[in-house]
Amino acid sequence: MRRFTHHALQTPAAKPLNDWLAKAGPVSTLMQTARQLSVLEAEVLALLPAGMRDGLAVAGVKRDATDPSAQVLLLLAAHGAAAARVRQVVPTLLARLQQRGSHITAIRVRVQPEVSRHADWEVEPVQRQRTGGRMTPTGLANLDQLARSLPDSPLRDALNTLLAHHR
Repeated sequence: MRRFTHHALQTPAAKPLNDWLAKAGPVSTLMQTARQLSVLEAEVLALLPAGMRDGLAVAGVKRDATDPSAQVLLLLAAHGAAAARVRQVVPTLLARLQQRGSHITAIRVRVQPEVSRHADWEVEPVQRQRTGGRMTPTGLANLDQLARSLPDSPLRDALNTLLAHHR
């Protein structure tokens, strides 16, 4: 029995995607840059303490507008606390990168929250229990005494408004 094979199925074996991406052209330049950033990110994260690695990413390396020969590493932090911690170790991190032969001359840290990413650093807002909204009689008496002792001022008006709300 003879088998029939359609001509479309008789194509040569497909080449790996990496072969196409490595060819000359704009895609190969993009891939080379992506590999360099990946290596740089791994190096930066390896130099940081374990607690500082979460919520931090390398955004890229750019030329400084004031000094064209300077290369600035831009780090993105997931929130302000992570950015503050990383900013404290920037001088040490820069020195270590330069010791390893990097041409980075400065490091900038920016806050870039990612709403869609569900990482360990994301937490839900704390839900506070609602109180009755009433002040204790002692608190009201003390505020009333304070309001009476103040001269006519915006602070006295604010205290009187607060007292009227809680009575």
